[in-house]
Amino acid sequence: MTYYQDISKYYDMLMNAGYYNYEPLAKTVRSVIGQRERVLELGIGTGQLAQLLVEAEPTYDFVGIDFSPAMLEIASKRLPKTVSLIECDVADMKMDRKFDVAFSSGGTWVIVRSSNGLLLGTHLFDKHKDLRGLQNVSNLLEPGGLLVLSVHPPHEDRDITLEDGVVYSQKISKKSGDSDHFFIDKTYSFLKDGNVLAEEMITLGFYQESLFQKMLSDVGFKPLGLTETEDFFVFEKVI
Repeated sequence: MTYYQDISKYYDMLMNAGYYNYEPLAKTVRSVIGQRERVLELGIGTGQLAQLLVEAEPTYDFVGIDFSPAMLEIASKRLPKTVSLIECDVADMKMDRKFDVAFSSGGTWVIVRSSNGLLLGTHLFDKHKDLRGLQNVSNLLEPGGLLVLSVHPPHEDRDITLEDGVVYSQKISKKSGDSDHFFIDKTYSFLKDGNVLAEEMITLGFYQESLFQKMLSDVGFKPLGLTETEDFFVFEKVI
């Protein structure tokens, strides 16, 4: 399946309309990165956050991966040629190099604040793929390197009016799976005058905190905790 192929143009419109407030997110990510320069973005999407980061810090050795060629096509027009863009699934990612920081902001993995505590949200949703992906990221990070995941509220139904009379609508299905590892279907719809311009449904997976902390520990990460802004959760590679 080619993810986000049909909705990529409208998805970019949604991101530009303020679905995420990228300015403070970029400021927090830069603070976490500090003096580190080799940066990997996991799920770069159409490149809005990356654009702010490399404009502020042109010395970053910046690589972005995404499994959607349609997203990467838009990102390639937004970002300078100094940013390397790679189409791949993190579970199959292979690179002959190392990084100081890997981060995901609404991309491959996120942390979700639920009423029952923290969850790890994932676009991979298959546990074996998540474990392979986390191991791949660990392998690419230097000892002491950081894994930085954005923090989000639970998914919910919502509608947002965009430019040119386009309306974004997201609908969330009921949960399936077990209590430690469950799934939802999220439908992205873009409509105008009641007509569907583009639509896609994706399955998202979630792990309860005790399980995802063990998964991360098993591949060499320890939790450092939330940033001061509470927009990101930081893990350090220790083995």
